[in-house]
Amino acid sequence: MADDRKDEELMQFLDEAPASKAALYTPGGNSVWRILITDDEKDVHTATTFALRNTRILGRPIEFLHANSARETIEILKSQKDIAVIMLDVVMETPNAGLDLVAVIREELKVTDSRIILRTGQPNQAPEIEVIRDYDINDYKLKSELTQSKLYAALTTAVRSYKQIRMIEAGKKGLDLIVRSSAELMSKNGLNAFAQGVIVHLSGLLSVPPEGLICVRRTDFRNDGQPEIIAAAGQYCALIDKPLSDLSEETPRSLITRCLDSKQNVFDVSGLALYLGSSARGDMSCFVSSDTQVDEVDQALLELFCTNISISADNLALVEQLRNYAYVDEQVGLPNRNALIQAIDEEIAQGRRDQSVLALVNIDNFAEMNASLSQRYGDQLLKAVGDHLRSSFSAPSIVARIGGDTFAIFGHELVVTTESVAAAFNTAFTVEGDAQLISVTSGCVPLREAEGNAISVIKDANIVLKAAKISNRGGVLQFDRYSLEQAKGRLDLLKNLRVAFDQEQLFLMYQPKIDIQTGNTIGVEALVRWPLPNGDLVSPGVFIPLAEQSGLIIRLGEWILRTALTELRNLNENGWPGLEMGVNLSVAQLQHPALMDMLKTVLSDTGVDPSSVDLEITESIAMRDMAHKSQLISEIKALGFKVSVDDFGTGFSSLNYLQKMPVDCLKIDQTFVHAVNEGNGRDIVELIVTLGRKLNMRVIAEGVETEAQANTVSELGCDEVQGYFFAHPLTREQLHDWLAKRSH
Repeated sequence: MADDRKDEELMQFLDEAPASKAALYTPGGNSVWRILITDDEKDVHTATTFALRNTRILGRPIEFLHANSARETIEILKSQKDIAVIMLDVVMETPNAGLDLVAVIREELKVTDSRIILRTGQPNQAPEIEVIRDYDINDYKLKSELTQSKLYAALTTAVRSYKQIRMIEAGKKGLDLIVRSSAELMSKNGLNAFAQGVIVHLSGLLSVPPEGLICVRRTDFRNDGQPEIIAAAGQYCALIDKPLSDLSEETPRSLITRCLDSKQNVFDVSGLALYLGSSARGDMSCFVSSDTQVDEVDQALLELFCTNISISADNLALVEQLRNYAYVDEQVGLPNRNALIQAIDEEIAQGRRDQSVLALVNIDNFAEMNASLSQRYGDQLLKAVGDHLRSSFSAPSIVARIGGDTFAIFGHELVVTTESVAAAFNTAFTVEGDAQLISVTSGCVPLREAEGNAISVIKDANIVLKAAKISNRGGVLQFDRYSLEQAKGRLDLLKNLRVAFDQEQLFLMYQPKIDIQTGNTIGVEALVRWPLPNGDLVSPGVFIPLAEQSGLIIRLGEWILRTALTELRNLNENGWPGLEMGVNLSVAQLQHPALMDMLKTVLSDTGVDPSSVDLEITESIAMRDMAHKSQLISEIKALGFKVSVDDFGTGFSSLNYLQKMPVDCLKIDQTFVHAVNEGNGRDIVELIVTLGRKLNMRVIAEGVETEAQANTVSELGCDEVQGYFFAHPLTREQLHDWLAKRSH
């Protein structure tokens, strides 16, 4: 009690002049707690500052700002930021001046994070319960009861509340940057953008500015691996992409090293290093310099932060792996067909069609060499050819592998010429220590001579290459009018397709889909077939693109859907209810303005349940104009249809579209399924299954041809399968017989 009385006397009778407002305000508000005292009594200012002299709250000193009226308070709040607490007198110019000022602070000035403590020297001026209920304040105190200890307790409570509010707000900004950076993960600076988001988020949690922060990752997973700096802020920005050893300061370097070696968070009086690594991705650490001691509560928050960020980083690693699978030929380490398509489309979009040339190079008699000298020898030869072409045609030219023994060279017409392509193969290649001379056949297509997008250009180049194989094997053939004449064969094929369709020669076959866990038949996929007079079938891969280019696909697509749904109704009525019918939609159908009306009409005419119809869209189609496709797919699903992404993994461009596309199922392309028990094929399928699980999508493996493939995709968690191992495509009569036999 004696101590309390001494404190009260100190508060009431101390008479020292407060320093001026200008002298008390200094930059760097984040290193102190800024307290605004608003009171028209000079002694209150003096007593408060004296009572709290040399006081630290939550590890930081206090900085006071002073206002003698509501007007001065408003001016300070307009010009100064980061004020933690406002100690506000109730009675100043008017009996309720302080109470009226609260509404101005919150509603007009929009100062919502600063905490307010109301003080009054008149005990019955405003009832405490009503004030706290009706005003956004932290506390309401009588001046007579604000002893030094009670004043410290009230301020500590308010500052803690302010800190938590600021942590939440800063955390929102950091999370927003991380979310936005996820859309950039496929770009060159994707990882840096992600790491920068981590830095901003961490600075918000610690209530420190994003300066003096550094994020590093080991270049390999061994403890003696050299870490490298992948993101930094403030004075460390110049060290981005440099080894950690370039950091001259011992403290951050030591803390980071301890964190990476121990795989644990390190808290020190001079800073902290958080561990963000994983066994799959390697070691990662984020360092921040801070002289504030981290308490147990904050450490728990930081542990949670690390867990969340590590999960995000693992997802980023998954994205990067899938991106490599999509754009890089793993066998030879070159860009693949997808990367080539992207590069050509970019050149066309930038108006450089007249300056660019595409050359396709095919190794003559490669299959024979592979068979006679071993597949291992053939693989090494492909790698040697790829390396040589990459050194012969350096950037900005692009060398890609687009097929088994076919390479592409894309670049400026002054660099990629018939002469330079031929000259690249004048020297022998060293394979297993032996010199190997090879013969190649090439076809060159100036983009100015070709029409359409990258896919069309590559098709034209393939036409020239095939013509060269026939007429100029071992040489280089330039695109010319003869090649155009050859292309007319496609027009003849299209003409025959129109006739066949009009004469109802086309028919559907159905390939069953099997639940891999139960073995039950859960549906079928409708496949269109075009028979020739001699009984041969024209591949859909040949005539569907022609139908798309000509517009015939609109009528053809409606006929396919109507026929398939009619058969689904027939199956339901003949004892096989609950089956699902899969039907492919082409890019032309998705672009046609009458698509939705067509879907509604067919549904009405056939009377089937749309939830039993799975409309399949290839991945490359889904990626184009994602905003429009997402809206369109949402409208399709609103009709009750299911939607699947077909051939997943072959046209991959950005995982961002999967998050935005409201699809139900991923169909793993059969090329990955065929290789599921070879090389890293299992890893690819497992990655796609994991991705589907995370996005709550069913996963189907198509093209299963062997028992080993079926067992592996089952082990990896695929939901459904289809392929020759279970059933070939069947006519409707064969399908009914097949279902009847399985039912017995």
